[in-house]
Amino acid sequence: EAWQWRWARYTHEKMTPRTLTGDSKSPIVSLATSLQNTVYSGAGDGTIHVWCTATNTHLRTLQGHTGAVNALAVAEDGAVYSASADTTVRIWSGEDGSHLGTLVGHTNVVACLAVGLDGTVYSGSGDRTVRVWAAWADRTDGAPRLMRTLAGHVDLVWSLALSKDGKLYSGSFDTTIRVWSAVDGSHLGTLEGHTGAVYIVAVAADDTVYTGSRDGTLRMWSGQDGLPMRTLQMDFAVLTITIGAGNTVFIGDVKRRVSVWKGGAALARTLYTFASRVS
Repeated sequence: EAWQWRWARYTHEKMTPRTLTGDSKSPIVSLATSLQNTVYSGAGDGTIHVWCTATNTHLRTLQGHTGAVNALAVAEDGAVYSASADTTVRIWSGEDGSHLGTLVGHTNVVACLAVGLDGTVYSGSGDRTVRVWAAWADRTDGAPRLMRTLAGHVDLVWSLALSKDGKLYSGSFDTTIRVWSAVDGSHLGTLEGHTGAVYIVAVAADDTVYTGSRDGTLRMWSGQDGLPMRTLQMDFAVLTITIGAGNTVFIGDVKRRVSVWKGGAALARTLYTFASRVS
């Protein structure tokens, strides 16, 4: 059966979904968007599909990975990064989809990505490390340079997020979130409180940190001192978090629901229930 990706604009009380449909039988594992009305969807079969949201058309398919595409990220210069279960991160041109290079070094699946405003790339892996790569524009001898490796987690690193004040947050199946300096890679602290694997870390514009876990909670942490601020009991594993204007928090859970938490105070309502798992 053809797979579908459904997206929506949230405005106050309205949610109007649109659907992009393709002919692949492989599930969508990851998504990323660019400012050029382009959506990238990573699939379980290792392919990346590129869509134009202005016309709802499929533009091209990027091929090269030999494992599921677990994460996608678009840099400020338009370069597209894809992390895969094949242990590599591939770099693609945002203009024509051509393959630009490959980041090699992880020894297990690459599960997550983050790209800084300066183009620095961060990749988290099942090998329990975060690797930091120089921007594509700063490559030497045609290859991106590995700047450092961050070690400390004792299980798979599943989520990464950057804050405006220069911190990198890594969420792990070891139930913790480690805080690193995005400047020199030093370990700044560890956020502890979850009792299950941390599936997602997101940072708001005011540097408040939101984390979701297999333990069924959404937790808020101060970006300044790392102290816990609030815990929202969701009852089901929280798989994904997106933060919109005014710190409106959109939460995807294992029960296929997308819910919204407004104002950091209470769960407002469930926006949509999908036919398959939200990831």
